[in-house]
Amino acid sequence: MAGLTLAPRDLAATREQLERWFVTKFGDEITLSELAVANKSGGWSSESLVASVTDVDGRRDFVVRIPPAGGGLYAEYDLEGQTRTQELLRGYGLATPSPLVFESDTAWIGSKFLVMPRIAGHIPGDMTYARKGWLHDAPVDVQRRAHDSFLATLAALQQVPPSEAPWLQRPTGTGNAAEVAWWREYVLWGTDNQVPDLLLRAFDWLRANLPADPAEPALCWGDARMSNVIFADDGHIVGVLDWEQACLCPAEADFAWWLATRRQMLAVHGIDADPELPGFDSMDRVVGRYEDMIGRRLVDLDWYEHFAMVRIGCCTLRIQVLLRAMGQPDHFFTRAPLLPAWTIEAIRA
Repeated sequence: MAGLTLAPRDLAATREQLERWFVTKFGDEITLSELAVANKSGGWSSESLVASVTDVDGRRDFVVRIPPAGGGLYAEYDLEGQTRTQELLRGYGLATPSPLVFESDTAWIGSKFLVMPRIAGHIPGDMTYARKGWLHDAPVDVQRRAHDSFLATLAALQQVPPSEAPWLQRPTGTGNAAEVAWWREYVLWGTDNQVPDLLLRAFDWLRANLPADPAEPALCWGDARMSNVIFADDGHIVGVLDWEQACLCPAEADFAWWLATRRQMLAVHGIDADPELPGFDSMDRVVGRYEDMIGRRLVDLDWYEHFAMVRIGCCTLRIQVLLRAMGQPDHFFTRAPLLPAWTIEAIRA
């Protein structure tokens, strides 16, 4: 993914540096291709570059994930934590990229980085999959398989004991209150304390309306969207990506993020359809199915959906700050609303 950075990377110099690193892994008789952006159509966080290594055994494609030079979407890029998370989840049957190599020595390219095999497949457009693209054009049975395999991925996360991922604990603990506190600190950092009143009021509302009896925290993806998944031609998931926002929260947090981003996409494009694709479940039906899969009722789902929109609003605001700092004040994203109308209505009620 492209990533936003305040200091553009010299790809030619980075290629030379990475080639020396790959030689230490595969031997002297390798050739490293020119570097390319992994996904130009999306991605605002890490710099993710495609590199192809050719040797006597043939060609292998890799993705190199690098923290943005000069500052980016997040204050810290814990690539080691992402590596540990993906390896843990792989052990529980989730299709995270493997094997991973985390390089902690910053001498190679000036920063730590993460190398993983490139997975071939389809990545639905973040805000467009209901209007165009592979998933939109796929047969209904393929859409159904994509939907169900995504839902199964969310359910599978609930089988991972959170005690096995202590690195995901926030500074103030785990669960909803700790997560709300983390995101409030994030937006203060991301804007140099210049947070719009609307978002500050949203955080006040979230804290005042915290679920009274939440479920126990579980390992959550934090960014459960179709665009963070690679699908095979038949609709099965072959890659589950982007674990930067992974956290320890009730299952509702991930599930509501998925519902809220679907709802947001429909609103943005003026699509009056439930479900948005013939092979998908309606919102009501998918809630019931997920409850059956995890063996309990989902509680306070509205609160979690609003929290999802506030978190997205925080990231949107940070992106706008970066774009302006990069000299792109007229970028279309700088005009994006921070919160949808249905969340604004809730916090002002």
